[in-house]
Amino acid sequence: MSGQPVTIFHLEIPLLVPFATASGRVVSRSIALVRLGGTPPFGWGEAAPYPGQDEQIDDVVRAARASEWTTPTLAAALDEATVDREARIAGVSLGEVIGASRDPLPISLAVGLSGSPIEHIERSVGERVRRFKLKIAPGHVDHVATIRERYPTVLIGVDANASFDVDTVHELAGLAGCDIAYLEQPVADLGSRAARLVSETVDIPVFADESVRSVADAQEVLALPTVEGVVIKPGRLGWSGSLAVRELAGAAGKEWRASGLLETGVGRAYTNLLAALPDASICDVAPASWFMEQDVVAPDLCDGYLPAPSGTGSGVDPDADVLDRYLVERIDSRTG
Repeated sequence: MSGQPVTIFHLEIPLLVPFATASGRVVSRSIALVRLGGTPPFGWGEAAPYPGQDEQIDDVVRAARASEWTTPTLAAALDEATVDREARIAGVSLGEVIGASRDPLPISLAVGLSGSPIEHIERSVGERVRRFKLKIAPGHVDHVATIRERYPTVLIGVDANASFDVDTVHELAGLAGCDIAYLEQPVADLGSRAARLVSETVDIPVFADESVRSVADAQEVLALPTVEGVVIKPGRLGWSGSLAVRELAGAAGKEWRASGLLETGVGRAYTNLLAALPDASICDVAPASWFMEQDVVAPDLCDGYLPAPSGTGSGVDPDADVLDRYLVERIDSRTG
């Protein structure tokens, strides 16, 4: 699709409450929606670099103004928009193309370190959510055992965002006996001595997250004995890269999970599509309205579940009024 018109909508959307991880505290999300095509049907993608983990949003905006699709999340967003538009032109659903299930998707909420994680879970359990990914960091592990004691039947995974090292790995022993489904990126280098110490400290499946920023990265980490699976993020890998990493995980006999970057419903649609695949492990599926002041697409909930993705392409279209409300800058560009 060389030379196609592209419109980028740079948005700033406040979060309902601050979201804190080992990487820092976020109070709003600055993202760039990518709309491919001069006339309908348009294809949509989302560049949502996460502060402290990806490139800066200013880098994304500068690249978009110059029609340079080289920053990682912007390239991923254009790839999403490209496959979305192709599917819409063909009149098919991306879910149908990849063989996704039509069953509803169980919501799995990420719970940050801000405020009281226990109160957040209490509210969510009251709305029939039964899966949680708890953020942890050195000095912030004890809440996991407290939550497990209070809620013995919910599914719990933990995400360390690469924050532990040889001097702090011992703190992970606090997870023993908590029935943890997975441990996401405990250390920065999953082939290091620190990663081996993790395996000696806790018996929890380790999934690579920040270590997987390309298909080549996935191939490398899947070969590590300290890694049981990978996290596939379309916001970093694009749609094509996500499907390629899924194939690599299957070939390696290891698991994969789909997750996002605290995006709007545009970016989340691609995570949801992957989560509907039969070989997906526990995925991070949740409506953006749980975190953001307002999503750019209408939330669609059903008693602790999200409906399976449907409609042509990715199945979602942003609301023009919501785009106008949170618009920082509109950029008209073209593909190379």
